[in-house]
Amino acid sequence: MCGLVGRCTHADGTVTAGEIREALEPIRHRGPDADGVWTGPGVGLGHVRLSILDLSDAAAQPMRSADGRWVLAFNGEIYNFRELRDELKAAGVEVHSTGDTEVLLELIALHGPAAAFPKLEGDWAVAAWDTREETLTLGRDVHGVKPLYFTKTPDGGLLFGSEIKALVARRGGTAEPSVASINAALLGYSMTWGDRTLYKGVFAVRPGERLVYDRRKGTIDRSLFARITDWVDDSLYRELSKAPSAEVVRRVDEAIGAGVRSRLVSDAPLACLASGGVDSSLISTLAARERADVPLYHADVVNDSERPAAEALAKALGLKLHAVRVTDADIVASIPDVTWFNDGPLIYHLNALPYYAVCKLASADGIKVLLSGEGSDEYMIGYPDQALKPVLDLIGKAKAVPRSWLAALSPKAAKLFWPHPEDTFAQRLVELSSGFESQLVGGRSGASIGEAIQRRDRRSRITSLDLAQSHLVSLLHRNDRLGMAWGLEARFPFLAPEFTKLAVNLPDRYKLRRTLRANDKRHPFIVDKWAVREVAAHRLPQALAARPKRGFPVSISRRLTVSAKFFEDGFVADMYGLDDTAMATALADGPSEWVTRLILMEVWGQMFFRGVSREQMGEILQVHATF
Repeated sequence: MCGLVGRCTHADGTVTAGEIREALEPIRHRGPDADGVWTGPGVGLGHVRLSILDLSDAAAQPMRSADGRWVLAFNGEIYNFRELRDELKAAGVEVHSTGDTEVLLELIALHGPAAAFPKLEGDWAVAAWDTREETLTLGRDVHGVKPLYFTKTPDGGLLFGSEIKALVARRGGTAEPSVASINAALLGYSMTWGDRTLYKGVFAVRPGERLVYDRRKGTIDRSLFARITDWVDDSLYRELSKAPSAEVVRRVDEAIGAGVRSRLVSDAPLACLASGGVDSSLISTLAARERADVPLYHADVVNDSERPAAEALAKALGLKLHAVRVTDADIVASIPDVTWFNDGPLIYHLNALPYYAVCKLASADGIKVLLSGEGSDEYMIGYPDQALKPVLDLIGKAKAVPRSWLAALSPKAAKLFWPHPEDTFAQRLVELSSGFESQLVGGRSGASIGEAIQRRDRRSRITSLDLAQSHLVSLLHRNDRLGMAWGLEARFPFLAPEFTKLAVNLPDRYKLRRTLRANDKRHPFIVDKWAVREVAAHRLPQALAARPKRGFPVSISRRLTVSAKFFEDGFVADMYGLDDTAMATALADGPSEWVTRLILMEVWGQMFFRGVSREQMGEILQVHATF
């Protein structure tokens, strides 16, 4: 829920309520129900509210602690707030509202942010101002569900906000694009995890990070208070290794159910996203067990439709399926709007376009919370390429022997016939652009993996941790931005600690199960996310439980192209110094994923750096695009 912005000056600067309200304007969609501003000497906090827990004014923000020391602006949900309220009560602290905001604030007042943050179970981003020490603390949940960005100001102060546009779309903004990051994005790399962004000097607070800005000194201190790797538990791994399969599946079932129940807590209307896949179908089924009338929502993408599976789920549950039909024309028409809300080009997740459409439909029906199935594929290895990786690794080892023989005779010939992935300059560019974030993530995963663990299980655990710290963050970014575009909060039951802590420590056979049946042509004789599918087999119709992963497919890249005039004197041409002939050459192969990436980059550049409005961009696309 919600969105926040703020500014701290260094030393003797001032902040006005007017400039905080101005910074709130670009993100007002995140909080259509209310807004608030608080200012003090050299600091200002702003908040727009999407009311989900405690709909009264008692939960309005920014909120000041009972002792007057702390001021809080908070985005998200704390799912264990009831337990934390009991902890506060035991310490003699009274909480008067019924939601989680006051609980969080008084917990910070009692313990300080450093001790309070690790206690929080939920999806959140926090800005807490200490009026006594004149320090600002920013923090973000361990999965990075809720976004938070910051940038230093010329006077040594700090700007921060829930979306980058709150920092760069302000009057007189001077943000510049990062050429290195643009190159990485065009190569297909997600710039939505780690702390790098597509803008020079604008950074993300990392998942699980606490950032402290000292106004008097003008300094920033950054540290991680939580890591997903902290969940590695070899004693739990040994316990699960010895347990009967039926017992392990039962525990996975209970963990998923616990995640669904915690994510159903809401004082506002709630629904489930029913994509047609195993994960969302399972979440919808368990939610319907708790709330018999929970609505289901589906994006029916023409040319890539999964509607029959979603309809089969709705029929099995006796629920109505609310579906929006999404055509190629709808997708092209929505590119400017979705790019604006996404804060960047849609290269990594083109399916953000139909997701935006289904959120629009749900919002129009009054829904404010949407449960989704993200997290299962990352923790349980549900991706076809990852399921096949053990086989490819064996092939790679087999190839290594003749490669080594050839390398002894001719290193150049060996590299020609068997190039290593790390030999590619494209991969090196991506590493530079991200500040080697993937190596840092991989290093943290490997260093924290535990010792007493079988080799196959070790590889599986590292894969789960790496996916959860990288690709998953990009999915959460997509769901947060495109849901909040319509004042709708996305929630993820598979990210509940009951499930994630169990999944991290599961032996590999509960993720990738070898079988004599050819279940999926992409990885025959291997069943991905086996334990989740076993749970689904007991709760879903067999045809749904056994469905191979499709991943919300969008195939418009096979059909979309534009005339060269679309790029004339444009952002991409200027960035790379291309004349009309060169631009025509870049488009010569017709519809392709590459051409689509160039189109999406041009739209982003024109809107964020050339001042072209969403409406104007839409008209330009209608003139030049064909599909």
